[in-house]
Amino acid sequence: MSDLDVSAVKLLLIDDELPSLKLMEAILKQAGYEKITTTTDPRQAVPFYQEVKPDLIATDMRMPHMDGFEVLRQLTAVIPAEDYVPILVITGELDAPTKHRALAEGAKDFLNKPVDATEVVLRIKNQLVTRQLHRQLHMHNEHLEAQVRLRTKIVEQTQLDLLNRLALAAEYRHDATGGHAWRVGRMAMLLAEIKGLPADQVDMIKKTAPLHDIGKVGLRDSVILKDGPYVTADWEAMKQHTKIGSRLLSDSRAPLLMMAREIALTHHERWDGTGYHGIKDVQIPLAARIVALADAFDIMTHPCSYKPTMTLSEAKIEIHMQAGKQFDPDLSALFIQLIDREGEKLLAATGPLQLVA
Repeated sequence: MSDLDVSAVKLLLIDDELPSLKLMEAILKQAGYEKITTTTDPRQAVPFYQEVKPDLIATDMRMPHMDGFEVLRQLTAVIPAEDYVPILVITGELDAPTKHRALAEGAKDFLNKPVDATEVVLRIKNQLVTRQLHRQLHMHNEHLEAQVRLRTKIVEQTQLDLLNRLALAAEYRHDATGGHAWRVGRMAMLLAEIKGLPADQVDMIKKTAPLHDIGKVGLRDSVILKDGPYVTADWEAMKQHTKIGSRLLSDSRAPLLMMAREIALTHHERWDGTGYHGIKDVQIPLAARIVALADAFDIMTHPCSYKPTMTLSEAKIEIHMQAGKQFDPDLSALFIQLIDREGEKLLAATGPLQLVA
């Protein structure tokens, strides 16, 4: 390739015979190569590679202390897999077994002794062109990967914006700030962390928990906005919001929406099986069990038309009493730890979920 700037190329030559080394150096300098590092000690191959970071390495095969095969092994062990650094073997023994073994150890080409000046220049240039093409391809792939990451981030942000708006829609008629939804999302995230779930699952729970009541958009105002205790008919109507939420979030293969559907349908199930749909203990999805605690605690500790507001201490007692009945007993113990750790912070207002870089 005409755009190969040989003056900028860095070469490392290894040969215990000084005359042979000087001859190679002279040939390459005559061809325009200026940055040439040489050594007669093969034990310096790795240190010189790490210091110089050459674009190409040429090594003799028969040398004291360390033969060419060992040089190849040591060099290929330290050269990054994504970095194509060609290694040429220069030897007077180019029989088939030697070639095969050298290729297996990482050699890219061969030069026979005594070297021919034209062949040296052409073979080295060919390998440098291959390295240049490899680096260009690597840069192109990195650019493509960066573009994919950017597009993925845009898609994720769009999905998160949609989830935030859906959560706000569910809350809007009785809480235009969406405070309950965001608080439940944050508490569910913290509980999932204490539970020791993987970071990706914690993140999904944080993003989908605010949608637990999305089905309330399908309930009548007389139920949602009722001032005073609920009667049996009101509770039966309220129960429908889990099924409505499930239908709203169905028919999607997106993992976020699939988890959101699962939470919307089952977050009012009880550990003892007396919940909305009669599912019990570990049959209830873990994410829904986590959200059930966060949702119940937030309702306990914030004003509500059909019950008195509890203090943190009262809420802790209630959760302890309902462990193994309404709530997962193990999660209940962890949630009480969370209340002790976070205290009033759990009651504080929060805002829509943000995409973390």
